[in-house]
Amino acid sequence: MVSRRYRVVRIVAGCLAAASLTIAGTATLEPYALRTRYARVSLPRTFESIEGTRIAFATDFHVGGPGPSARNTVEAIARIRSWHPHLVLLGGDYFDQGNISETAVFDGLRDLQPVFAVLGNHDYRQGLHNAQRIVGLLAERGVRVLRNECVQVHLPDGGQLEVVALDDPYSGLHDTTLLTRPSNTRPRLLLAHSPSVLEAVPVGSADLGLFGHTHWGQVRLNWSRWLNPLDAAWYLDKIRRKPHARFQRGWFWVRGMLAYVSSGIGQTQLPFRLFAQPEVVLLEFDASGDDPRWPCDHPRRYVQEARSVSPRGTKR
Repeated sequence: MVSRRYRVVRIVAGCLAAASLTIAGTATLEPYALRTRYARVSLPRTFESIEGTRIAFATDFHVGGPGPSARNTVEAIARIRSWHPHLVLLGGDYFDQGNISETAVFDGLRDLQPVFAVLGNHDYRQGLHNAQRIVGLLAERGVRVLRNECVQVHLPDGGQLEVVALDDPYSGLHDTTLLTRPSNTRPRLLLAHSPSVLEAVPVGSADLGLFGHTHWGQVRLNWSRWLNPLDAAWYLDKIRRKPHARFQRGWFWVRGMLAYVSSGIGQTQLPFRLFAQPEVVLLEFDASGDDPRWPCDHPRRYVQEARSVSPRGTKR
């Protein structure tokens, strides 16, 4: 009997050790596995004028941080450039802890136009003067950083869309009054670093929102789309005494809009990712692509994701 129990204990211990090694290996390798997330999006309000418009979104670069953040940033920009988007949006946290370094990783942005960006909480870690230095560095590469501003984007085929860009909500710098103005004639995109702002925006104030900040938990043992103590990011918010954003990863229907929260490009604090693969996001608008099998308040009605994308944006 003792011998049998001993064998069971050894088997269980061996399985646990193997699982631990597998998880550790995956968490070490996953930061290098940059994915391209491609989706065709049909907005809740139909706008035929933006049919085929391509938007690239990248966020949370954390250059100088642990792991291959700089490598991923260069690769992400290269993938965006090969896709030839009509508009590029950047979601903040360009340097980990705001520590600016002499680097060429953002130089590829010069080949992309137009590029609009917002700042994230890490960009403010070293104070307002340092944040302004980051703004200047991006401006030298043709990027326009928006801080509680609204811009009209004119597309090559004559269509237009509106981008409302809020300053970092995690730092309390956002101004949602920009969203109170009506937007009936053109689609409105909301760009902000943290999805925590979704709790404050007026219902129906935008058609599509793009966010980062969460890293999807970065080390994620929680399979829901909401943060809990099985995510590493849960503890980072606790340490800084910040409330957790309810919307943590993936697509949502919230406040009358589609919203996507990206896992981002780089890492912070830990050189690991687990079930939170880094990504660059490519979106193509499809004016008539909604799926009536899903209810009007479900993102799957409006979003069709593909596993791969060709350089010019054609699904494989």
